[in-house]
Amino acid sequence: MQKRRLTFGVVAAQASDIEQRRIMEGIIEQAKSLNIDTVVISNIYNPDKNFCMLDCHKENNIYRLLSSSGIDGFILISEAIANNELQNHIKNYLRKRPETPVVVIGSPSDDLILPYFDVINTDDAADMEDITDHLIEVHGCRDIDIITGSEGLEVSSKRVEGYRRSLEKHGIEFSNDKVVYGNFWFNSGKDLAEQYIKGKRRVPEALVCANDYMAYGLLDEFSDHDITVPDSILVVGYEHILQRVYHYPVLSTYQRNRKALGAESVRILYSKLSHQKYEPKYSLKGRFIPGDSCKCGICRKEYNEELKEKKTDRIYRDFNLFSDFEERLTLCTSMNDYVSALSHFTYMVRDLDAMYLCLFEDWYNNTTPEGVTGSVMNCYTIKNEFTNEYKTSFVTENDVSSILSYCSEPCAYYFNPLFFGDRYFGYIVTVYRNPDTYDSIFRNWLKTVSNALEMLRMKNDINYLTQCQGFSQTHDSSTGLLKKPGFENAVRRVASVAPEGTKICLMVLKTELFSKNIQFENQETRLKTLREITDIMKSLSTSRNELCGLLSETAYIFAGIGNYPENFCDILTDKISCMLLHASSYIAEYGINSFVCATEDFDTKDFDYEKSFAVLAEKINREIAERTSKLSLPHFSEFQNLRSNIYLNPSESYYSEEICQKLCLSTGYFRNIYKKYFDISYHQDCIRSKIAMAKFLLCTTSMSVTAIASKCGYEDEKYFMRLFQQNTSYTPNKYRMLFKQ
Repeated sequence: MQKRRLTFGVVAAQASDIEQRRIMEGIIEQAKSLNIDTVVISNIYNPDKNFCMLDCHKENNIYRLLSSSGIDGFILISEAIANNELQNHIKNYLRKRPETPVVVIGSPSDDLILPYFDVINTDDAADMEDITDHLIEVHGCRDIDIITGSEGLEVSSKRVEGYRRSLEKHGIEFSNDKVVYGNFWFNSGKDLAEQYIKGKRRVPEALVCANDYMAYGLLDEFSDHDITVPDSILVVGYEHILQRVYHYPVLSTYQRNRKALGAESVRILYSKLSHQKYEPKYSLKGRFIPGDSCKCGICRKEYNEELKEKKTDRIYRDFNLFSDFEERLTLCTSMNDYVSALSHFTYMVRDLDAMYLCLFEDWYNNTTPEGVTGSVMNCYTIKNEFTNEYKTSFVTENDVSSILSYCSEPCAYYFNPLFFGDRYFGYIVTVYRNPDTYDSIFRNWLKTVSNALEMLRMKNDINYLTQCQGFSQTHDSSTGLLKKPGFENAVRRVASVAPEGTKICLMVLKTELFSKNIQFENQETRLKTLREITDIMKSLSTSRNELCGLLSETAYIFAGIGNYPENFCDILTDKISCMLLHASSYIAEYGINSFVCATEDFDTKDFDYEKSFAVLAEKINREIAERTSKLSLPHFSEFQNLRSNIYLNPSESYYSEEICQKLCLSTGYFRNIYKKYFDISYHQDCIRSKIAMAKFLLCTTSMSVTAIASKCGYEDEKYFMRLFQQNTSYTPNKYRMLFKQ
């Protein structure tokens, strides 16, 4: 389809954040003035993979739209894309189209930048100099502290540099003792306030906060201790994140000129595509927003605008909280019902002009491999204020031009993913004439839409229904394993004819510990984890004298009857632990603390199944009781999630300093409590996770030792082999042969 206008793609992450909305307001406004369409491509949740257990991997399939030939140039908002894996993902898509110009907003990391990208940003140092100038020149302050971000970050040092320039310009000596390093979050401000309150740090005349979040943390802590601002100390923030109505006193802050930054990126991109000479404005000055925290007093007009914004937010939050939207969608039994319900509830999305629901033709059974694009999609019109034409059409996944052709004027198009667990259904497109678009409340709306879509899929999934039906007398049909009575009879039968002196190795595996609060909204996920464990159990059986059974939905049993070596039970426990630790779906759902295994060998002579099983059951119960006692300990759930991530991604580096910062713990306390909870030091556990990965690869693949060492994060093969032997008493090749035998 022939395009009417140029199209600029904006690559963002969690585009509902106020900082990005301001940038996009400038982008969209400037693009409209040049008769250019804007396509915003963004995920919804954008979790940090190391510390967020939310399964949102599939939402990043939305970035496959970067392959669309209908997009003429890209604007990349780098500060929002903090996840290293996602950065590489995006860069790889853009690398495949070097002819398409890219303008990057912010300070991108090496994982996101390519040599031909143009980079622009506001001048943080100049902004911070203005703030400090204000405190010195307007309020006469000369004793001024500054709190900035983590030491070593470029953005942190730039903001300190502006503060330094202002002091020296006014003849005030700069001192490192007056620079406080935080993490750009509320807790940093709170911690600094506590230091002032307890006398650990002398209270200055004024404090410059290098962002509003830290300023609010400080103000809240001062308020809790009846310390008045600005009487005791003047405080100024930075970035103006529209949260002033929630804190006291009203914060004086400084607004970065993000809107101008967005507009500038459009002008640069347009000049490249039109081959016009243009001199970029790399320094975009911001403005001071007066408030009560520095004695300037609020600008009533400005503050009223903020109040209006919050009142509008409240209206739409109430729509989402108190409507029957979720119930109506859940009751849908067909796609027609679903589309109709969506159309009825579009009033819950602010300033919306049009909406399109784009689903893969096989959305209910979508098994498209990662990296494969261009599938056919059904495009349903949910709302259309341009022509009032409601239709269903077919588009290919990356053909954004077809959707853009529905509107006669340049608009902003937001493409957001629809997904549930490991299923990617497609995307929803929201269209706006107004440049101020897309807020955080819309995320809740999208979540409801995706969940209801999964519910509709399950109602019509015949395969799912048949998977859950039909049981035989001796075998469980969903796993193929022996049922409890069938397993007992089979073990007794084999034991009764076994030669004298033969051993029986009995093992019980209990899974899904501490999962009583997990709600399985997606039965496909439930079945997937069940199949993972079933396959592991079946891999233990290599002869007719080795049997596997299902005791319950969460308990499994294995019996091996033969002339096994003395350490066979230990070998068996080691193998099943390694396999389970790398059952990715299971571990992601439950964590590595969620299973326990007990093994014991018995003589076939006078073998008593009930007594033997009771021995193992007692071992299992003792271990579960010990683990249960730790659940209520401080920070245990965060530590458990961290440990699961380490074992899921053992080749990555997990620096304790960064983890401590996120958990707000000291390094010493973190290491002590980690060892207390898991009976192993943090450093040794990281090594153990790599060794566990190596064991798994040795017994399930034919990869070379060199390749396995690299996969586990070790470039030095000899060092890896020495470390492996220290932890297992075997060389890698001997360990592999052990399992083959």
